[in-house]
Amino acid sequence: MRTVLIANGILVSPTSLEPADVFIVDGKVQSLCPRGSAPAADTVIDATGRYVLPGLIDAHNHPVYADRIGTLSQAALASGVTTIIPYIGSVKAWGQKGGLVQAIRNFIEEGEASSYVDFSVHCTITHNVMDEIDEAIPALFKLGIISFKAFTSYRKREMMLSDEEILHLMRIVAGLRGLLAFHAENGALLDYLEEKAQAEGKTHPRDYPATHPPLSEAEAVFRVLALAASTGCKLYLPHLTCSASLDVVNLFRSWNVLPTLYTETCPHYLTLTDEALERFGNLAKMSPPLRKDRDRQALWTALARRQIDVIASDAAGHATAANEPLFEDTFRAPHGTPGVETLFGVVWDEGVNTCRIGPTDVVRLLCENPAKIFGLYPQKGTIAPGSDADIVLVDPGQTWMIPAQNPYLHVDYSLFAGRQCMGSPTTILRNGTVVCQNGILTERPESHFIPGKITL
Repeated sequence: MRTVLIANGILVSPTSLEPADVFIVDGKVQSLCPRGSAPAADTVIDATGRYVLPGLIDAHNHPVYADRIGTLSQAALASGVTTIIPYIGSVKAWGQKGGLVQAIRNFIEEGEASSYVDFSVHCTITHNVMDEIDEAIPALFKLGIISFKAFTSYRKREMMLSDEEILHLMRIVAGLRGLLAFHAENGALLDYLEEKAQAEGKTHPRDYPATHPPLSEAEAVFRVLALAASTGCKLYLPHLTCSASLDVVNLFRSWNVLPTLYTETCPHYLTLTDEALERFGNLAKMSPPLRKDRDRQALWTALARRQIDVIASDAAGHATAANEPLFEDTFRAPHGTPGVETLFGVVWDEGVNTCRIGPTDVVRLLCENPAKIFGLYPQKGTIAPGSDADIVLVDPGQTWMIPAQNPYLHVDYSLFAGRQCMGSPTTILRNGTVVCQNGILTERPESHFIPGKITL
């Protein structure tokens, strides 16, 4: 029997901050004790002056580009993210071959062999696999894949689904009580505006956001919510970016016509604006794009009002060379930016240190909510008897600077390079073992695929 005691810290839950000691036995939390009352332990970790948080869950990432799950998970773990949920599908550009079920099995095998954190999986459904889904989705449910994602855009990349295909997909997922996410932008409008911009010679990165306007996002959000209301399908809206989309979400919630709706945004939309494209060029190209400051402020207001349920990284990084030339020909550049390694630091610094949100909100948005929504709770997302002892000790007064390149990633830049953050995950435990100290991995933890379970 291996026992560990985390003593003298401030335990953070979604509802409270309280002094408590955490007693761990064989990698599981056994009990939460008033200070000084826990049994003797083989190892005692003094958490004086530090917050004690559950390990973070990054519920949106894409380890299929410059960084596969091996390196992405190292950067995740070193920053306090102890569980990730990537989006994986049968897409040749993502290195996946064979049918949809085989693509997921291949990724799980890769993750079991190389990941430093536990992981679950969302299945991405693209147009090219629609003839498989009647059999594939029930088979994936048996594997513990309970969340899926589809696209209302990217017809040229064979990702966009028609409304008829969306309705068919919703019927299948709803019948299994699963959850369906949407990349919601109007594909026809994006294609029209991109072709128009190219014809007019507007190909600088600064011209890119105009080809993905907020109304395109808001229209697609409205459409998928209307379809979900008709089919009874539970929905998750990732990477919301603008006030117009929030207005649509709030409208549907006021109508009370949806069975279930969850929403997500990302640190880059909370901190950066489209001006970053002038500075970084195509390195700051993502989809949906960075918006105006008014949209950024609207997202923070929505977080404060609990209208957004999750913050996730949407990490999808490419090396700088893949984005060259950086300041022209933007429509040839890939989409995506790194971010799992800065998820905690940016949210804490921009949110907690400015009093927009508190430490309890961080646990709700980055731990408990994603665990509950995606069927990992209470194994993950909480510090409670029986949960995995994935724990992060945060020194709220320690300052650190985000480097130009994370030492564990192949991606060689960060949109937050040089940012001074206050609040550092100084000690990170996986299954009760210290695996990272001050950003340096000290152990290679055993990691596994965690099947999702329908609980909500």
